[in-house]
Amino acid sequence: MSRLKEKNKIKKIIYSWPVLIFLLLILLLVVKGVWSVYQTQKISLENKLSSEKEYQELERRNQLLSSDLALLETDKGKEMEIREKFQVIKAGEQLAVIIDSSEEEESQIDLHEENFWTKILNFLRD
Repeated sequence: MSRLKEKNKIKKIIYSWPVLIFLLLILLLVVKGVWSVYQTQKISLENKLSSEKEYQELERRNQLLSSDLALLETDKGKEMEIREKFQVIKAGEQLAVIIDSSEEEESQIDLHEENFWTKILNFLRD
């Protein structure tokens, strides 16, 4: 019988309010720690994705610059870059300007067309 009383006494202590509150506080501290780790992991994942995207962009730019550099190492590439940057020509070369005649005709037609109000005024004058 004394064993039964001891078990009941232990149960009373374990299920008492102070012990339950203490266990609840420990549970809350554990949940807070897990939440903090989760938030840190989420931020780390976002930073990783951002870094990977930036790395891919830098790799693409590096390849582009490498191809431009390879082109500039040739005489033809140097000449193209000089012509583009400074708009120069070699001795003996001439500049050719090509004018599209259809654009010129359209602009002349637009000048001769009258707008709506001009047509009305001309009609009333006559």
